[in-house]
Amino acid sequence: MKRITLIIVSLFALTAFAQPQLSVNNYAPIESQGSFPADLKRAANTPKSAKEYSPLLVSMLQQGRILYGTEMNQYLDNIKEKLLVNHPQLQQEVHVYVLQSNIVNAYSLPNGTILVTTGMLAQVTNEAELAFVLAHEIAHYSEKHGMDNTKTKGRSDVVSRYLRYHQHSREQEFDADRVGLTTFFKDSPYSYAVIDGIFDVLLYSDLPFDEIPFQRGEVETDFYHFPDNYFLKTVANIPDRSNMIDTLLTHPNIEKRRTIAKGLANKIPNDGRKVFVQPEEQFYRLRDVARFACIEHLLIRHQYDRAIYNIYVLQQTFPDNAFLDRAMATAWYGAAKHKIYGQTSSFLEPYREVEGERQQVNYFLSKMNRNEYAVMALRKVWVASQRHPEDEYLRGVVADIVSDIFVKQKMRYTDFCDFPQGTTMGEVAQSGEDTTQYQSKYDRIKQQSYNFKVLPDPKFKTVNYMLVDIHRDSLFRSLMNDAVVNAEMQEVLEAVADGHLGTDRSILVLTPVYHTLDDRGHIKSEAKDRRNALQLQKIMCRAVKRNKVTPVTFTMDFAKPETERYNDFAKMCSWNEDFIRANALNMRYHTAEYLDDVAASLGCRKLCYVNVTDAPGRGFFGNKLSLPWLVPMFPYTLPVVVGVLCLRQRDIDVFFRVTDISTGQTEASGHYSQSEVMGKAYVNGYVYRKLEQYVRR
Repeated sequence: MKRITLIIVSLFALTAFAQPQLSVNNYAPIESQGSFPADLKRAANTPKSAKEYSPLLVSMLQQGRILYGTEMNQYLDNIKEKLLVNHPQLQQEVHVYVLQSNIVNAYSLPNGTILVTTGMLAQVTNEAELAFVLAHEIAHYSEKHGMDNTKTKGRSDVVSRYLRYHQHSREQEFDADRVGLTTFFKDSPYSYAVIDGIFDVLLYSDLPFDEIPFQRGEVETDFYHFPDNYFLKTVANIPDRSNMIDTLLTHPNIEKRRTIAKGLANKIPNDGRKVFVQPEEQFYRLRDVARFACIEHLLIRHQYDRAIYNIYVLQQTFPDNAFLDRAMATAWYGAAKHKIYGQTSSFLEPYREVEGERQQVNYFLSKMNRNEYAVMALRKVWVASQRHPEDEYLRGVVADIVSDIFVKQKMRYTDFCDFPQGTTMGEVAQSGEDTTQYQSKYDRIKQQSYNFKVLPDPKFKTVNYMLVDIHRDSLFRSLMNDAVVNAEMQEVLEAVADGHLGTDRSILVLTPVYHTLDDRGHIKSEAKDRRNALQLQKIMCRAVKRNKVTPVTFTMDFAKPETERYNDFAKMCSWNEDFIRANALNMRYHTAEYLDDVAASLGCRKLCYVNVTDAPGRGFFGNKLSLPWLVPMFPYTLPVVVGVLCLRQRDIDVFFRVTDISTGQTEASGHYSQSEVMGKAYVNGYVYRKLEQYVRR
């Protein structure tokens, strides 16, 4: 009886602590599980002056991009244990985590942390390849190679540059391959036959998940077609990179490393070794999940051209997947919003710089005009919303893009034909349609009835035929009419509204982004910028409190970290990046749905965001040359004038914005740009005044 009880208790314990199985069937952003790891807590609280301080790891934690405790983590830990079966000390020192990034790479840090990106997990072809990657990174740590050199100043995204081009010296890379193969990989059950394959993964790491032709049927139907010059006859071939100069590649020295590694592997017997040690099905399932996570990351970063092609590739395997349907709709919607508001370069790479089948997507996107973007987005979002009527995000996006088409782009219902492109008036007459319906006043009145059909017009282009199968839908007509009416009433509604905050009476005050630059455009002091940002946040909270509104701040306390809080923090970071990448566009954010629970727990849906750049002025005097004229008229101003002339001007740029978290709509905005001597004081005063004005409304 005791034995049975013990077995039941053991099974219950295993069930309680088992990670949820990851799957693409009901995909949602991956969340960390279990307790917050002690080594990550220690790293987050390590002083910057300490030798073991890791800027990359701390930065990734502060962006919520580290995953722990998931099935992916356990899969990697199992590989690590097999590699270090004869190295118990390293077993304790080395910790492997998943880093949410599309870049195909892995990183070994001085404190024993190894980060494997979701991009790497999405591109490898088997478990043994992952084992080689981990063996290589463990060797970097065990051999104490110089690494984690991110302490470089610069205004650009240091972390992204580091993730993409992080590299050890050539000698250290060769040494890590040698030690990894002959010490750790040798002790494992993994096959040496994969050595050639992993170097191919690294060599072509910038390519999509697969290379398949992008068919015109993805953007055309039987009702309409684009001109042939919207499509390339042939795409640029992907050249053989084995002989390329690899200095600027993500992974340099690949061909030399491949040759040396294969030479070492040939000296070791491969009999009985396996490509898969853990279940093969689990590997492919987790790789698919990693690919879905990469799609999520592309959407957050507004890399819509890459997203469209990679989603298209995945849909060949998962044609009915709800997440992919939504992701494709989101990608087209986001691309349309940027195009409509003139921000194409922010999401579209020049097609001449793209290789392989993805070039067809970039070329097609470069040929489309604003109306075609908008209507294509409407088609994609409409179809997705009809397939998934329970998705509130898609319904909101449909309403928003309809508003853009019929209000922003000023198109009309009669701009969309009810007959397929190429239909002649003779064919319309044969179908029994009345072609004289425009002849009288009463016929024109009847254009508003549901029996009215828009006939072909010689002036019509492709875009005018793109809604043949949607045009007469009663729900579509209702959405179109609502969009026009709402646009007309918007100013009136704002004028009579009591205030934007409604009944919430609270606002989320994000920590401002504050950059003080030197003469070279480099950040002078991250610590000082952090202090300035926190001080400005306090001033913002004071402005809110003064008007009897509750300020809410959201931070992650790494001194006492909790997994639930960390997951909420990661969602907020994703939304914030999505928000920043939108560059002040009014749009429905892809990440907003994931914040519903967070917003509810915080008790507010309004968010205030401030971005400050404080750079040296072009000269010491500028518009200050007019100041000496004050002295003859007001002699007592002499000390002040002398002091001001001795101070250097600063060029101040401040962007202020209040946004509704759920809808993405801008509630208030402002931009302050000026050359001042006392820049910090002007920044604080401007932000305080703008926030106070909004709250009082």
